Amino acid sequence: MRPNGFAGVKAALAAMLLSLAVLASCGGSYQARRISTPDEKLGLADELFERKKFEAAIIEYRDFLAAFAGDERGDYAQFMIAECYRMAEEYALAGVEYRILINDYGYSEYVDDAFFLEGLSAFMMAPRAERDQTYTYEALTKIRRFLQLFPNSPRRAEALRVLEEIHDVLGRKAWLNANLYFKRKHYGAAAVYFEKTIRDFPATVWAARSWYYLGAIRERRGELAAASEAFSAAVTAQHEYPEKRRAAARLRELSKEMSGG
Repeated sequence: MRPNGFAGVKAALAAMLLSLAVLASCGGSYQARRISTPDEKLGLADELFERKKFEAAIIEYRDFLAAFAGDERGDYAQFMIAECYRMAEEYALAGVEYRILINDYGYSEYVDDAFFLEGLSAFMMAPRAERDQTYTYEALTKIRRFLQLFPNSPRRAEALRVLEEIHDVLGRKAWLNANLYFKRKHYGAAAVYFEKTIRDFPATVWAARSWYYLGAIRERRGELAAASEAFSAAVTAQHEYPEKRRAAARLRELSKEMSGG
């Protein structure tokens, strides 16, 4: 799981520059302690982490990596650097550090955690659904990759919950696009986006709401059987949402009309 060395060096350099920028902006004056044994150095770094002194802990973990380069716990120190950034809500920096662990310590017991937490960090940077969802799609790719590579990971259940949240955000984004076309009476384009929402995010409330609007579009076109099918899907969805009663009412009316009642 190791890439070429040049890629690792580039990633490490990028992380170091970002770290220096963050520390400079915070007026960081902490200096790494002179400690002669790796156990004491890691113990100090861990203590700082537990006390939520994340900037200082990062400095000590980095100094551990520099001073005790051959120590078998280098992967742990690298993982904890990433954890410090994540706990400090510096998600971009955390993602860089998790990627360094994945690239340079492919043998590590922390690799599966790093894959998941890299994806989680990307998701934490995502804005609300109305805005660009580049980070959300990045998180989707990374979480899916984690689930594929580590199907038996203890973090699987947590990853599946995050995946549901990602689907909800992206489903809302797709539904908002569809609804915008619907409100502007561009029904052909709206139908395409509602169908995409249903296809890509079928388990979300946004798929259920899309079924209602798709039914309304089909009814408007005179496609009564297809409209009835869409309203039925909207009504039987497990979610509760504003249009559900209207879907049930339209389904009843269409059933009467189609049966000649």
